[in-house]
Amino acid sequence: MHSLRLAASAAVTLILLGLVALLWSPAFALPAAGRVNGIGPGALPQFSVVAIAALSVLIFVRDFVSMRRSGQISGASEFGEGADPRRVVGISLVTLLALSAYVALWAAIGFPVASILFLAVMSMVLLPRELRSTRAYVAIAVCSVAFGTGVWALFVYVLQVPLR
Repeated sequence: MHSLRLAASAAVTLILLGLVALLWSPAFALPAAGRVNGIGPGALPQFSVVAIAALSVLIFVRDFVSMRRSGQISGASEFGEGADPRRVVGISLVTLLALSAYVALWAAIGFPVASILFLAVMSMVLLPRELRSTRAYVAIAVCSVAFGTGVWALFVYVLQVPLR
């Protein structure tokens, strides 16, 4: 079972690194900063791509070192004994598909609506079964609208970076 957890961790890392490889060129094609306008439209994508790459490798190394030291992978409660490694890989694949849909929706219907939908869908996917209720879904909807709208407003009105 412990080797299956390490395999799941490796699979998630490879999926994330594949996503990074796919998004690297488009992210770094955008200007990150300018002397006149300050932060450019490429700053957030570039930061995100580098952060995902670094954190995915760091988490896998943490899991590997933990396994070497104790003979098992230990970590936060969501990755403890009760976690099914197949579910971790499944959630990773759903996340990759959701990100692809998010990019397509962003181009079709704009950033605010696409972001709200993405946040809501991912929150519902990650919500444990025992916590699913009408109240939880209402909280997800409220948080998705607030966060999606807040990020959009921050970029458009504070940073002066237009997000369509």
